Amino acid sequence: MTTPILDWRPNHDPRSRDYPIRTLLPVNGHRHDRIWATGPVTDQGVEGACVGHGWTTEALAEPIGVDLSRLKVHAPTDPDEFARFLYGMAQYLDEWDGENYEGTSVLAGAKAAQNAGVLREYRWAFGLDDVIDTVVWKGPVVLGINWYEQMYNPVGGVLTKGGALVGGHCLTVVGYRASSIRLGGAPAAVLQNSWGKDWGTNGQADISLPDLGALLAENGEACIPVSRSYGRS
Repeated sequence: MTTPILDWRPNHDPRSRDYPIRTLLPVNGHRHDRIWATGPVTDQGVEGACVGHGWTTEALAEPIGVDLSRLKVHAPTDPDEFARFLYGMAQYLDEWDGENYEGTSVLAGAKAAQNAGVLREYRWAFGLDDVIDTVVWKGPVVLGINWYEQMYNPVGGVLTKGGALVGGHCLTVVGYRASSIRLGGAPAAVLQNSWGKDWGTNGQADISLPDLGALLAENGEACIPVSRSYGRS
């Protein structure tokens, strides 16, 4: 696999604190296995655009798979091309001037998805418990996290935080396993990446909750649509 470009750039707007997902989650819910069906595994190739791919993965996944042909903007319907389109819109909308640079934030991706008609409202997960509970009861979570050397190649379908820090990346949390065989029975989050099916196991990998929690604590972004769209309808 050609080494992909890592181009997630965090942007934490203080106003996001006013829109937590926690207020919409069960108070004493019992976590259970939840793996959301997704659309095709996208492949950003040697390009960046991971934020566009992360939001595209979310858009095409359950609980509502968006029909890209029915959006309120004229946009490509091929998932990889739509991801690049969304990434370009996010760069236009983000806080950094111009578009002649690598990277953008999950926040800008959320704004781009909203402008395109993919979603109507989004909220934020602040920490591991918010992310896992959201995946169990609401749907996939778009994640921006630091990326470490060992994370390029999940071993046995397990993503492990280790090695040198090499950049930042956006991908999507699409499931939760209360007992992951790959982790010896420990609970795990399931991540879907945008590096094709050769990454992990068919484009997905399990990550331990301690590793995911540590990555989130390192200035991570975790965003969730709470009002999705089928497109124009």
